[in-house]
Amino acid sequence: MAIFIWNDSYKTSIDEIDEQHKKLVDILNALNESLTVEGNHQAIIALLDQLIDYTEYHFTSEETFMQNHEYEHAAYQKHQATHQQFVTQIKQAQQDCHYNPDKVSDELLDFLVQWLVNHILATDKQMVAEISATALTQVAQQSNVDILQNNLYEALRESESRFKELADTLPALIWISNTEGKRIFVNKQFLQLTGLTNAECINGGGTKLVHNDDRIALQAIYEEVKTTLSPTEAEYRLKHKDGTEHWILETIVPRKRKNGQVSGFMGCGIDISKQKHIEKSLEETVAKRTKQLQSTNQILEQEKQEQVALNDQLKEAQGHLVQSEKMASIGQLAAGVAHEINNPLGYIYSNLSTLKGYLTDLEQVAALANKLASELPSDNPVVNEFKQLKTDLDLDFLQEDLQDLVKESIEGANRAKKIVQDLRDFSRIDKQEKAIFDLEAGLNTTLNIVNNELKYKADIVKEYAGIPPVECVGAQLNQVFMNLLVNAAHAIEDFGKITIRTGTEGEDWVWVEVEDTGKGIPDELKSKIFDPFFTTKPVGKGTGLGLSLSYKIIQDHQGQVTVDSVVGKGTKFRVSFPRKQSK
Repeated sequence: MAIFIWNDSYKTSIDEIDEQHKKLVDILNALNESLTVEGNHQAIIALLDQLIDYTEYHFTSEETFMQNHEYEHAAYQKHQATHQQFVTQIKQAQQDCHYNPDKVSDELLDFLVQWLVNHILATDKQMVAEISATALTQVAQQSNVDILQNNLYEALRESESRFKELADTLPALIWISNTEGKRIFVNKQFLQLTGLTNAECINGGGTKLVHNDDRIALQAIYEEVKTTLSPTEAEYRLKHKDGTEHWILETIVPRKRKNGQVSGFMGCGIDISKQKHIEKSLEETVAKRTKQLQSTNQILEQEKQEQVALNDQLKEAQGHLVQSEKMASIGQLAAGVAHEINNPLGYIYSNLSTLKGYLTDLEQVAALANKLASELPSDNPVVNEFKQLKTDLDLDFLQEDLQDLVKESIEGANRAKKIVQDLRDFSRIDKQEKAIFDLEAGLNTTLNIVNNELKYKADIVKEYAGIPPVECVGAQLNQVFMNLLVNAAHAIEDFGKITIRTGTEGEDWVWVEVEDTGKGIPDELKSKIFDPFFTTKPVGKGTGLGLSLSYKIIQDHQGQVTVDSVVGKGTKFRVSFPRKQSK
C-alpha cells in the first residue's frame, strides 16, 4: 500500500523538479510495499540502490537549476550541504544493507519518509518560492497539511504502530480522540508545543490550553465535523504551559466505524504563528500606509481647495481692483472736469451777479429819464426822440425780461455749481475714513450724477423717512447707490418707475430700498448676481463687477443686502446698515 498519494499539492510549480519528486515518491512507495513481502530482501536492496542513484541525479539537476537562476549563494550552499549530508547518510545505510539485508527495516523507511516530506514540502518549496520572489501562503501550508494528512491516514490503516512512529517524526501536531472527546494519542510535537506530558494531555490538559476566546468556536467545529462527517479546518490559539501562545491551523477529521458511526476525531495541525505575525505586521503596515495615504490625500484635497479658493479670491480681488481702478479713474476724471468747469463757472456766476447790479442801476437811469421826459414840454425834440426810442426798444419789456434772464441765468449757474459740487463729493476717492454720513443726502447726490441715465428710462419717486445719519465711508455707499440705480434703469425695457425708500429697523439699523418695474430676475440666477464677472447684459455692455463690488462694500460696512424679484414685475434691493460700526 502506498505511503504517499501524489497530487497537485506536492508541486513546486517547476515541472522538471516536480517530475523528479514524483519519481522519488514512486520509488519510496514501491520500497514500502516490498517491505510487506517476507524474504524479499534483494528486491528491497535493488529499490534502495535505485532510490540513491535517482536521488543523486535529482540533487545535481536541482543544484544546476539554482545556479542557473542565480540563487542566493549562502542559501545555495546550505541547500547543497543538506543534499550532501543525506547522500552520505543514505549511502552508509545502503552499505549496511548490502552486508546485512536485515538492516532494511521500518526504521530506515521512516527516515526516508521524514526526509522526503521535509525535502519536498519544506526545503524545495521554500527554494522555489524565494527564486520566484513569492511568499509561502496559507494555501501552501494547507497543502502541506493535506499531504501529511493523506500520508498519515494511509499509514494508520496499514499499521497503528507505524502511524504513531511516523506521527512523531513529522513536523505537525497530531492527535486522536475517542467518542467522549478524550485524546487517546498526541505526538511529540504536540507535547513540545504545549509543554505537557502525555498523561496530562490524555487527561484533558491540551483542551484547557486552548485560548478562552477560541474554545467555544473550536467546540462548534467539532460538532460540525460530527454532523457533516467531513474534514473541516480550524484556526485557534494554543498556549504553552509557560503562557506563550501559538496560532494553530488544524484539519479535523471524523473517525468513522464500518457502520458509519463516529468514534472520535483525528487532528493534524501546524504552527502558523510566524505567518500570523507576518500577516499582522502586513496589516499594520497596510493600515499605517493607508492612513498615511488618506492623510496625504486629505492634505492634497485641502491644498487643492485652498488653491481653488485662493484663485477665486485672486480673481475676485483682480475684478475688484479693476472696478476700483475704473471707479477711481472715473472719479479722477469727474474731479478734473468739475475743477475745470468750476473756474469759468465762478466768473460766470460773479459776472451775472455784477450784471444784476448794473441792471438795477440802468433801471434807475431809465426811471429818471422817464421823469425828466414827463417834466419837459411835449414839443421838445429831445423828449420826442426819447419817446420814439422807448417805443422802438420796448423799454418796459426789456426791463422786465432782463431781470428774468439774469435771474434764470443765476439759477442755472447755481444748479451747475451744485452739480459740480456733487461731482466733487461723489468722486472724492481720497476720503476713505469712516465718518457720519447722511444716506438720503448721498442718494440725492447720486441721483444728480446719474440723472441723464435715469430721466429717459423712469420716473423717480422718493419715499424718504428722514433716517438718522450713519457711520460709513460715504463715497463708497454712493457707489453702491449708483450701481443699484443704474441697474434698475437697465432692467426697464421701455419706460417705468424707480422708487427709492429709506427707513429704520429698531434703533440701531437703517435701510435703503431701490425698487424698479423692470423685467425681474429669474430664480435660477438670483444666487449668481453677486458673483464676480457674472452679467446678463450683452457682451461689451457690462463687466459683471458692479453688484460684486457693491456686495463687498456692504460686507465691509457690516451690512446686509436682500433681493426680492418677480419676473415680469420688477426687482427690489434692500440694503441695511448699522448706524455705528463695531470695532
